[in-house]
Amino acid sequence: MKLDFVIKNGHVVDPAQGIDQKMDIAVKDNRIVSLPAEYECVREVDASGCYVFPGLIDYHAHVYGNGSNCGVHADYLLATGVTAAVDPGTAGSSNFDSFYGGTVVPSKVRIKSYICMYGSGQIDYNIIEKFDRSEYRIQDIRKMVDRYRDNVLGLKIRMSRGVATGIDALDAARELADELGIGICVHTSNPVTPLREVADRLKAGDIYCHCFHDWGDENILDENGRVKDFILEARKRGVLMDAANGRMNFSIDVCKKALEQGFYPDLIASDWTDDKYNLSDTGKSLTFVLAKYLELGMPLMEVIRCVTETPAKCMGMEGQIGTLRPGAYADVAVFRMADKKAVHRDCNGVAFETDRLLIPQLVFVDGEPAFCQADFGLFS
Repeated sequence: MKLDFVIKNGHVVDPAQGIDQKMDIAVKDNRIVSLPAEYECVREVDASGCYVFPGLIDYHAHVYGNGSNCGVHADYLLATGVTAAVDPGTAGSSNFDSFYGGTVVPSKVRIKSYICMYGSGQIDYNIIEKFDRSEYRIQDIRKMVDRYRDNVLGLKIRMSRGVATGIDALDAARELADELGIGICVHTSNPVTPLREVADRLKAGDIYCHCFHDWGDENILDENGRVKDFILEARKRGVLMDAANGRMNFSIDVCKKALEQGFYPDLIASDWTDDKYNLSDTGKSLTFVLAKYLELGMPLMEVIRCVTETPAKCMGMEGQIGTLRPGAYADVAVFRMADKKAVHRDCNGVAFETDRLLIPQLVFVDGEPAFCQADFGLFS
């Protein structure tokens, strides 16, 4: 068999297959294939001393870079090892056509989306959304969901003070999502209503966003530092816990206490916006965010699961992305684990130091090189 290329000598971590070992990865016609006993190869990549992961999936990244002052350009994520992303409602019904045509279609990064319940979405930090039943353009949302059914995962609402008027704003989103047969993604930090009221309305496949926040009157922990019963009950129903980092949506204390109880997130995401780019003290790229979970003792296999296997399932692309299983798209990320100290700050200004960072070396999308570190030998 003649292969397009083989990545050799790397340590492969692929939670979808339960693989955590040194092995080679073969690619032909933009797909992962089983490595035959005998083959010819156009190119070989030597990944000695590196990890080889499925291309990472950032399930919460604002990638409407050409239409929102809050968004980044999607393909900037390639340099962080991210080959697929979910936009969490940066666009609403009034600008989703523009978002789809100007961002989703031309980007190398694979993108799926939530539609913001507020018509114009998050177009500027100084233009605040208003989540209220009377403000929702229900007919327009229906049209967008029907038009982009293959792309839209659900509806987005922020249940925060100053943007949502109360629990009826979520009830209206719930009713519409159920009618359309899609899920909802709920921003939970600085909550305008008790979190129990929010969690109790979520169903299997819905996203409880910013699960480790400590902004506002309430977080997921009770007065004894235990994860609240209604949060555990929501997870049992199939609600997914998204640890989207952001600027104001992550607390080291909340995260540490939850992890110590075995309460791992289902999804780890960056919540990247245009004011981060790895320069902010609190908002960093996905790979920088992953270092915190490794430092806090979350196993590498479980960390990588949160950015590969699980988000791929949520996107309806299980077996196609988020895995190096034969037949999957050849979206591959090669990383070096560097002994490098880094300081992270959370929403309360608490500093947290880590000793290791995953540094992207080489990224493929559909079997084609999309990013390479200057000091990494691309092909032997």
